[in-house]
Amino acid sequence: MQSFQEASQHFVSRRKRVVGLDLGTSKVATVIAESDDYGGISVLGVGEAPAEGLRKGVVVNIEKTVHAIQAAVVSAERMAGVRAEAVVVSLGGPHLSAQVSRGVIAVARPDRDIDADDVQRVIEAARAVSVPSDRQVIHVLPRAFIVDGQEGVKEAVGMTGHRLEVETLIVTAAQTSLQNVIKCVHQAGLDVEDVVYQGLATGEGVLQANEIELGVCLIDIGAGTTDVVVYNEGSAFHLAVLPVGGNQVTNDVAIGLKTTLADAEALKLHYGHTLAEAIPAEELIELRQVGGDRLMTSPRRYLAEIIGPRLREIFQLARSEVRKSGFDGLLPAGVVVSGGGARLMGTTDAAQSVFDSAVRLGLPTGVGGLADRAGGPSHATAIGLVRWGMHAQPASSSRALAQNPAMGGAYQKTVRWLRDFF
Repeated sequence: MQSFQEASQHFVSRRKRVVGLDLGTSKVATVIAESDDYGGISVLGVGEAPAEGLRKGVVVNIEKTVHAIQAAVVSAERMAGVRAEAVVVSLGGPHLSAQVSRGVIAVARPDRDIDADDVQRVIEAARAVSVPSDRQVIHVLPRAFIVDGQEGVKEAVGMTGHRLEVETLIVTAAQTSLQNVIKCVHQAGLDVEDVVYQGLATGEGVLQANEIELGVCLIDIGAGTTDVVVYNEGSAFHLAVLPVGGNQVTNDVAIGLKTTLADAEALKLHYGHTLAEAIPAEELIELRQVGGDRLMTSPRRYLAEIIGPRLREIFQLARSEVRKSGFDGLLPAGVVVSGGGARLMGTTDAAQSVFDSAVRLGLPTGVGGLADRAGGPSHATAIGLVRWGMHAQPASSSRALAQNPAMGGAYQKTVRWLRDFF
């Protein structure tokens, strides 16, 4: 009996609880989850609140954003029955950008065996790239290592060599936008465990390892922005933030049908479709026009004729980013569409018509507990933040560092600096 109790206590001690906080343009979503060393993740609580203090992923009103964070976190806490103290928070907006950087070091050990410290040092060397004073490095994503001229090394730890190089993707953000996000979280009574670019968090939540290895394009359609991330050979190779999203579709519907934004959003979600030809010509929908005191009818096909072109335009912009990455037509895993904007009927069909490749809807997978409360594409980012936080433990290999560069310590210095600043 004693050995069973000891084993139970040891098992409990290895559990890790992470809170993901997704700051979106239309809503703030919180997911509280728990994990253990066996890789199982259970959702304990889910909460969300309307976001009125954010525009295109950027904080424009501190007070309203703080209230939204508090409301979402309290809702998740009540469902989970536990308190949230620190969060892994998302960062979005067109101010995010990426650039390629290389780092090189001499292997320090006398026997020339590469260890985790060497990997961390070479990533730090790549991080020492010149960025404007008003921008902050938030991610250093290793693409591949080079050992004594041998390219394509994925796992550098354990290899022998004199010279270690790394090619990385450096993600930077506007310093003021980053500071405002952390300030809002602190004023809501929470600590910041990590800050993650929204597109990478969504990819963490919905993509499979084989898709990232083969090559895939993730398109995360939010209310104000659309994130495009191109993966290949296990790493992120290109990312971009498009300043368009689901709100533009809603605006088009409101103008085309002469109705309010609230009614246009409801019509879009309940009756919207991207393919007009898929809707019978005789099918009608009821709506109330601005200033009108009675319901009117309109062909549902007309609604699809408004939505379809705008959504295809978003996918065309996304494909332009794929062309910039040099992987257009070279992504065997195709396209994965996620985010709240992906809930429209026919979204995958519209994407397939633009990309001419396999397209699937990105849903969070591999979680238990109350997973049904966070199983839709609109919670993909929050689930991804939880997964990202689960990886935040002492790195033992270059692969672990590649999964979460924050583990190398470079990003934690940024978080500590911002924490001291506020």
